[in-house]
Amino acid sequence: MIVKEQFGFNAFWWEQLHTEEQIKKCVDCVASFGFKYIEFKRLSFKQDNLDREFGMAAKSAHKSGLKVSNFVVLRSLSDGNEQNINDVIDTIRAASQAGVKVINTVSGGTAEPIKAAPQDWWMPAQQNHGPAWDNLTKALERICKELDSCDAYLALEPIIGSLVHDFYSIEEMYSRFDHPRLGITMDPSHLLLYRNDIPYAIKRLGDKIKHVHMKDAVGRPGDFGLDFMFPTLGAGAIDWTAFLKALEEINYSKAVSGEYEQFKYMAQVKNNNSEFAAKTMYEEMSALYNNAYKQHL
Repeated sequence: MIVKEQFGFNAFWWEQLHTEEQIKKCVDCVASFGFKYIEFKRLSFKQDNLDREFGMAAKSAHKSGLKVSNFVVLRSLSDGNEQNINDVIDTIRAASQAGVKVINTVSGGTAEPIKAAPQDWWMPAQQNHGPAWDNLTKALERICKELDSCDAYLALEPIIGSLVHDFYSIEEMYSRFDHPRLGITMDPSHLLLYRNDIPYAIKRLGDKIKHVHMKDAVGRPGDFGLDFMFPTLGAGAIDWTAFLKALEEINYSKAVSGEYEQFKYMAQVKNNNSEFAAKTMYEEMSALYNNAYKQHL
């Protein structure tokens, strides 16, 4: 059974966690609303001593009654950039040193389309995914060696516009490279935009799901704010009862982390108030949970 003790919050709204005081204020706030897990992004910390920064964050979270579900490092692994791969590996090491065994990242985008010769101006540009898939596979091979050494897991998150963006591109990734340390972050909002059957995807992926996000969505791939949005939980098109039921069926027992991505509203109305984001997310997650279990689960 999915329980509220699995609820976590992605604390990316706290953009500067550079001191013990700043970290304590963040984790105390998240804990005060009822969350039991917290998710940090690497970019919130100083970058010159990740071991110390991550260790300080994990220790502070523990004192506030929270577990750190994962650290997030957003780097493209599909463009052949060595520094991006090294950044992910450094994050794995620092997180593992802090006792956190799940690292969230993304695949990165595809290669530039192949454009027709000038005289063939009428020919649309053709997609060229091969090099990007080759780069991703090579990057994952290196990263998984480090994961083995650290006894950790990568939770690669499919996101809109990336090489790995939905259930079928997840399957393509695993057909090219499968490894016990290579897992998935199940964020249903992105799968919804590609019209995936989300409960089916959850049940097919099973224990490859190492982390879960709760974020709603409406629309289809295109321009953010015009073709698609990530509205408040319950205002989008995701069937949350079916989502929670599918997680139960695979015996998922790790963190369910809320992501509050009302970027325009936060900037123009709430002045990016991180406490408001955390409070609102817990209220929405709890309401959806209560409704789902009252009616069907």
